[in-house]
Amino acid sequence: MSLLIAGWVAIDEIETPFERREGSLGGSATCAALAASLFTEVRLLAAVGEDFPDEMRRALERPGIDLAGLEVVPGGETSRWGGRYHYDMNSRDTLYTVLGVNAAWEPKLPPGWEDSSGLFAAAGDPVLQQRLMAMVPGARTKMVDTIKFFIDGARDELMNAIRAADVVSINESEARELAGVPSIARAGRKLLDGGTKAVVIKLGEYGAAYISGEDYFVAPGYPLEEVVDPTGAGDAFAGGFMGYLDAVPVIDQREIRRAIIYGSTVASFCVEGFGPSRLLTLERDEVEQRYRQFRALTHFEVGD
Repeated sequence: MSLLIAGWVAIDEIETPFERREGSLGGSATCAALAASLFTEVRLLAAVGEDFPDEMRRALERPGIDLAGLEVVPGGETSRWGGRYHYDMNSRDTLYTVLGVNAAWEPKLPPGWEDSSGLFAAAGDPVLQQRLMAMVPGARTKMVDTIKFFIDGARDELMNAIRAADVVSINESEARELAGVPSIARAGRKLLDGGTKAVVIKLGEYGAAYISGEDYFVAPGYPLEEVVDPTGAGDAFAGGFMGYLDAVPVIDQREIRRAIIYGSTVASFCVEGFGPSRLLTLERDEVEQRYRQFRALTHFEVGD
C-alpha cells in the first residue's frame, strides 16, 4: 500500500505565550506525511526552494517516506508561515504567509505514483486538488482538506473538489462558514446534502466528528495536561487517519471509527513539541500504547 500526500513543506515561525521558535520545519504535507508513515508507505508530493535547509530535508528522509516527489524549484523560495497563539492555544493570529514556490507550483507525479492506493490533498488550491484526484484514479480513499482562504475566495471550485473526494477534512469554524449554519451536526448534514460523501470536522483539543450518510461518530480529544504547540495537529490527525485506512484490507465503518481514534492519538503527540518535532521521534509502539489508553478512557458498559 502507498499513500500519496500532497501539500506544503514550509519553514515556520511560531510564537506561543510561553516560547518562540524561528526557522522551524513546517507545512501541512510535512506533518501529515510524518504521521501517516507510522502506519503505511508514504509518497510525499511537494515543492521547496533552493533555500530549503539540508537538515530539514534530512529530517524527512525517514523509513516509510519516499521523497522522489519533493521538487526543488531552481531559484525558488520555500513557502513560509508565521503565527502567534493565544493563551487558550486553540486560537491564533497569522502574522504572515509567503507563498513562495507554491504560488505557481504544478504537481507532477514521479513514474509509478499514479498507482497510489490512497490520497490526502492537504489544504491548498482546490483546482490542484481536483487534478491530483484525477491523477490517481485507482486510490481507495481520497481526502481533501481546506482553509478559510479558499472558502472565501474559491468556494465553487472548493465544492467541486469536496464532491470529488471521498472525505473532506475541515475544522469547526470552517464547517459552520461553508454550510452557513451554527450547529456542527447540522453543518455536516448540510455538506452531505451538497454532495459531500463524508466529513471529518476537527474540533481541536475537543476531538473530532465524522459524518456520512451511514454514520455519525464523535471522538473526544485525548486529555493532555501540557500543550506546547498546536501547529500541524490537524494535519497530523489527517495523516494518522489516512495512514491507518491505507493499511487495512477493507475500509468499513468500524475501521473508519478506529482511524478517527488513531488520528486523534497521533495528533495528541504532535502538540507535545514545536512544529513536527515530536512526530520526528514518535514510534508506533508509543501510538499503540496511547491508543489503548484512549479506548479505556472512552469505554463504558451498557446497563440494564
